[in-house]
Amino acid sequence: MPSRPNVLVLMSDHTNAAAMSGGGPCLTPVCDEIARLGRRFARCYTPNAICSPARASLMTGTYPSTHGMWDCTHTQRAQWVNVDERLTYFSQRLAEAGYRNGYFGKWHVEQTEQLEQFGWHEYDAKTGLKRLERVPGTEVSVKTPGYRDHLLAAAGRDDGDISHPAFNQGIDFIRRQADAEAPWCCFISALEPHDPYVAPQRFLDLYDTAAIPLPATLHEEDSADTPPVIRRMRQVWQGLSDEDWRRVRAAYWAVISYIDAEMGRVLDALRQTGQLDNTIIVVTSDHGDMIGSHGLVTKGIGTAYEEVYNIPLILRVPGLGGGEDATTCTSLVDVGPTLLDLCGAAPMEPCQGRSLRPVLEGTADPAEWQGAYAEFFGQRFVYTQRLVWQGDWKYVFSPAGLDELYNLAEDPHETNNRAVDPACREILEAMAARMWKKMAEIGDKSLSNSHYATLRLAPVGPESAKRV
Repeated sequence: MPSRPNVLVLMSDHTNAAAMSGGGPCLTPVCDEIARLGRRFARCYTPNAICSPARASLMTGTYPSTHGMWDCTHTQRAQWVNVDERLTYFSQRLAEAGYRNGYFGKWHVEQTEQLEQFGWHEYDAKTGLKRLERVPGTEVSVKTPGYRDHLLAAAGRDDGDISHPAFNQGIDFIRRQADAEAPWCCFISALEPHDPYVAPQRFLDLYDTAAIPLPATLHEEDSADTPPVIRRMRQVWQGLSDEDWRRVRAAYWAVISYIDAEMGRVLDALRQTGQLDNTIIVVTSDHGDMIGSHGLVTKGIGTAYEEVYNIPLILRVPGLGGGEDATTCTSLVDVGPTLLDLCGAAPMEPCQGRSLRPVLEGTADPAEWQGAYAEFFGQRFVYTQRLVWQGDWKYVFSPAGLDELYNLAEDPHETNNRAVDPACREILEAMAARMWKKMAEIGDKSLSNSHYATLRLAPVGPESAKRV
């Protein structure tokens, strides 16, 4: 591996891991090529199910309960949500190590949008693809009394010459750095495929809408084990027909195929300038999208499912391959520490993520990479969830609703909630104990000090962490 490699981060929005898993119905040939050159992690998880907290975690290597961005930047009073100024961004460490840094596209990390404070020398945090003009008659919308109509998907008019401004700027930056002595970090952040999914027609034409497969859980019926918030959310989408769902899914995948093609333009620029062999490439997203699973679409409150929390992560590091990794559990909080380690830069302090370099080099103990953790704060409704993955098991702590426990190996669609199964009580308590242990490790004192009588809602309390 080069001693001072360049760094390219390609980040999309709302992209679940299944869409970029390779071999599935969503066509992503460029991501598949990057994965062949590097390693695709099948079990990467977002630390939070919405944009700003997840992006702040990527930048700082800390969880939302530490960095303070617990909701999206535009949804709360400015004094309620922002990133702790005492934290360090991985881009600052790269700048200190002599890197020239450029950021182009959706920011949504903190309130100031003055990226020079965080080590970015060039940036445009507002650029993005202008919404395409919709083809009349192709729209799929949701109507709810008293709310504005919500557009989900449509075909976009395509003049054959559509390019994405953020990718254009990133390519220009990469070309200008080709002859520079300093290494560089280029971060290209696409708003897409955030809803509404309006795809350029030529990418929509890649899909036979009538043949689009529907999720196994699309028409799942409510049961006593269904969290109440999910029952209420399903009502929003219950008017959509199977044809509507196929059009929504086709448009979602088509937008991802478009972004994948834009990533191909960036790879071409690297090849043409002779920089591909000296560049680390990261492909990831902030969170996923339900896209019909469990009768839901988009993300947010209550959607503690894999479709939202399991996100793509592809790492291409020159000289380090690995192919498909189906077992290592990792998180967005690990991306920054990994890049700093690979680039020989100083680590972030404090940092709650860890470097994946030992995993990439084959020196890590697999047993130490079997778990992940996430936090959710209810967005505008303000309630708490904590999620724990360990091996095949996943636990969701929802004190305002129903806890959930799934064996993902036996139940990948998360249809059998085992939290109330007496046969799983020991596993449930062990997963809750792991949750408390993680809270103590990252300083989530708001919950880890929950010994007050009315707060005793977990299967076991914080003292159980001592047994893990």
